[in-house]
Amino acid sequence: MINNIFGFNYNFDFQFFRLMLLCVLLGLFSKFLIGILMSQNFAKNIHQLIVFALLPTVGFVITSVISDNIALSLGMVGALSIVRFRTPVKNPSELVVYFYLITLGIVVNVNPSTGISFTVFIALITFFVEIYKFFSKKADTKFFLQDHFSYYLRLELKNKYDDLKSNKGFQNLSFDKDSYLYNFAFYSDQELDKTIESVKESDMISYNIAENK
Repeated sequence: MINNIFGFNYNFDFQFFRLMLLCVLLGLFSKFLIGILMSQNFAKNIHQLIVFALLPTVGFVITSVISDNIALSLGMVGALSIVRFRTPVKNPSELVVYFYLITLGIVVNVNPSTGISFTVFIALITFFVEIYKFFSKKADTKFFLQDHFSYYLRLELKNKYDDLKSNKGFQNLSFDKDSYLYNFAFYSDQELDKTIESVKESDMISYNIAENK
């Protein structure tokens, strides 16, 4: 039937399907680690389920298809080179996670056991980071913890505010198309609220607050 309509015979590859399922499970397990244990707000979003499930699978399928075809591999490199983030990544760790998920799919294609070991390694790193943060806060010393900031603020504005650079919590400024992106770090929510209130509502595009737990 399929051959008559599309011109090829369909053969269900159960091994390939199982590996894709493995990619999905490892990706969702990674979402649990990053969202729950590391308290990364972007990973807690329900819409990120599809990202964590499909990014490793996409990486796996791409590398499976092009692995034995040099010409297709070169063409794929050229095609992927034009792909970039159209929206600025507001959290640097978010970009790292995306690369990790794609790498996970590639590793599973090369060796599924290595992919599982890779995920276990990431889990161990996650636990060590959380243990480090716990004892750092208990010790309450900058030797263990580089900063004691409680809140991080990302402001996206239509116009440039030079006065914001003199703010004690100011971290950096970047420009993207027609918007200005300001990053701040604060010790208290009063400082955070004061900074937001200093910006005209008409100039505000969006703002994002992350709490350092």
